[in-house]
Amino acid sequence: MNEKPKILIADDSEINRALLKEILGDGYDYLEAEDGAAAVELMRQRTDISLLLLDLMMPGMDGFDVLRVMKYHAWLDEIPVIVISAAEDTANIERAYDLGVADYIRRPFERIMIIRRVKNILMLYAKQKRLTRLVTDQVYEKEHNSVLMISILSHVVEFRNSESGLHVLHIRTLTDLLLHQLVQKTDRYQLDESDIALISTASALHDIGKIVIPEEILNKPGRLTAEEFAIIKNHTVAGAQMLQDLGQAIARDEPLLQVAHAICRWHHERWDGNGYPDRLKGDEIPIAAQVVALADVYDALTSERCYKHAYDHDTALRMILNGECGAFNPLLLGCLRESSEQLRTELARSEWDRGFRQETHRLSEEILHREALPRENHSQLLLEQEKERTDFYAAQCGGIRFDYDLLAGSVTVYDYHAEPLQQKTVTDFAQGRGLGFLNEQDQRKLSKAISRATPEAPDVVLPVMVERDGKPHLHRMALHTIWSGAGVRRCVNVLGQLTDEQHRVEHQAELLTTTDPEEDPAHFLRRLQGIFDVVRLVDPEHRKVLALDSDGILTEKPGNCHMVWNRDTRCENCISAKAYARKTILNKIEFKDEEAYFVISKYIEVGGRGCMLELVTRLTDGRWLDMGGHRLLLDRCDGMERSAFVDPLTGAYTRRYFDKFLAGGEMHGGVAMIDVNQFKSVNDRFGHLVGDEALQTVAAAMQSCLRQTDILIRYGGDEFLLLMPQNCPDGVESVIRRVQNAVQAARVPSHPELRLSVSIGGVCNVQPLTEAIRQADARMYCNKENGEQVL
Repeated sequence: MNEKPKILIADDSEINRALLKEILGDGYDYLEAEDGAAAVELMRQRTDISLLLLDLMMPGMDGFDVLRVMKYHAWLDEIPVIVISAAEDTANIERAYDLGVADYIRRPFERIMIIRRVKNILMLYAKQKRLTRLVTDQVYEKEHNSVLMISILSHVVEFRNSESGLHVLHIRTLTDLLLHQLVQKTDRYQLDESDIALISTASALHDIGKIVIPEEILNKPGRLTAEEFAIIKNHTVAGAQMLQDLGQAIARDEPLLQVAHAICRWHHERWDGNGYPDRLKGDEIPIAAQVVALADVYDALTSERCYKHAYDHDTALRMILNGECGAFNPLLLGCLRESSEQLRTELARSEWDRGFRQETHRLSEEILHREALPRENHSQLLLEQEKERTDFYAAQCGGIRFDYDLLAGSVTVYDYHAEPLQQKTVTDFAQGRGLGFLNEQDQRKLSKAISRATPEAPDVVLPVMVERDGKPHLHRMALHTIWSGAGVRRCVNVLGQLTDEQHRVEHQAELLTTTDPEEDPAHFLRRLQGIFDVVRLVDPEHRKVLALDSDGILTEKPGNCHMVWNRDTRCENCISAKAYARKTILNKIEFKDEEAYFVISKYIEVGGRGCMLELVTRLTDGRWLDMGGHRLLLDRCDGMERSAFVDPLTGAYTRRYFDKFLAGGEMHGGVAMIDVNQFKSVNDRFGHLVGDEALQTVAAAMQSCLRQTDILIRYGGDEFLLLMPQNCPDGVESVIRRVQNAVQAARVPSHPELRLSVSIGGVCNVQPLTEAIRQADARMYCNKENGEQVL
């Protein structure tokens, strides 16, 4: 049975909505929104809306605002809009059509006009969708066949070269990943999605020229002679010539062949001009060849070859970034560094088969010989007991729990909202029915969260909407990923727990938004004290904490407000003073001892006197607010103890801390990138334990030079990021020189003969923060080459 089309009616008049439903009759299902904001929220949650009937003149978000939102999210491609409005001026009609409406009907209207126009628009869009699907299927089939033929041809070369059978797939995947990272970083190369797809597909042909190279040279296990290496190098020219000849036979201007030709000929060129065959330099090398070159080097390092063992991800990354594999575009090196965890995941996926076979063999041996069954039985018993506890707690608090087995592809859902006999369902995850309680947007959000999890950070929390009793309810989804222990680690299970957060969020948001603190300030403060760790009133002008007596009069307490943070002077980033001056609400993250706190400062008036309401929440309690401070965020964030964002080796903050708390913001002041010089030689000569000790020594020396407000982050490997808020250019240069001198004077306790140094690049007052880091990174590499350490 076909479902009825769903029509969303957005009109602030209930009578108008009822009239439209009565005219259109029972052939449709209806959703109603009394203003623009409600209409947008319904379209955000639902993917089954067939048509929007929209009034233009509504309070708050009007119809034009709704159209702008739909245009921004490209919803107009899926949901046609008929405007039904009493507005008769030509300017409004023209404006509506410019924003993408399908039709415009003036009030008062005739019944037959509404019926026919709604039917016509629905039929037109249905035909367009069928035609789009037909064309898309044909294009996909053509592209699929092309890609299949390219893959077959490239794999012939690959297997002839005795490679792993995955090299071509790796190159394509890594090329796609690096290109997407590149377009987020810069628009220098003017690449769109079709360009990325074209380059990724063409990358499979990068080594097609090896088909003319003798097999005894391709598969030689030892070092090549100069003559043999010259023959190998010829594969770039040979492959390019093959594709050029093919272009003459098929179509010289075929985009795929043009891109493949550039990749074939120049994927061994290097940024500094020391590559081959044409010794191109910088952006003389086409960007397609630059990206494939970097992907090719990374995969060659991390793959087994007849002449070498595979390097692990961190070693390969360090070798490339240290210039041991030739010079690459600094922008692409930045993309490589920023994609580090995604690359690690891709490598883990490629090695999955080997690790899984090893684990399967081990388990089968244990079962056949019964050597480990007593221990395994004990472990199984503990697991079953833990499962019983989980079932019990979940049953007590209600909600939904699911267990997604990635190996079997099945998902088991326990829905404690359902009837007892219907609480458990098991289905194929690929079919999507097992997570039918999530809309498509939240399912994509779930998949993205799973792909970003790592063994070191296995837990994720995110907000989702779950429909209950015909209405969407906000839920908190907590995910825990379980990883294999054999070979390269891989995610094998995802455990999920959903709990209804609607009531809690509505109640707590009400305290900050709808409750007026001036009506009964004492009662208001008492209610907040049950939610936040610290609730206090502050006079930022005099730096005093205020007390509210029984008569509602404010008095000053002894001491200063900053004493709560163990500070002798005013906080460097006093948001209460800023919010007080603007009579608004602001927030920040503050650190005290070993804990991190989220602080909200809200301007209020008590008895006619303006003051700041400060609300402090310890982050480890998992209570969060959004970055505007206006309402409670929809999710809680568990597992955020200090150990989660402080590097245990160096004591600096982790990249994870930076990404979660700082990366998206702005910061006025200095930014410096710091790299330990010749660190690889320390590891190679003395071993990794001494290397770790050297990093600890460097970090301690740098920390000794910093202000309390400066933030040192271990950005990756032996590279550090230093943030210096509110520091002027002269001050930043002074810090850089102090850090350089301190590191040079430091000694590794176990090997005092070691002499350590760092290369530093700094910038000041560059916005946004991502651009400041990019510029500082470029200056750091330039200074490393020139031996300079200045701004």
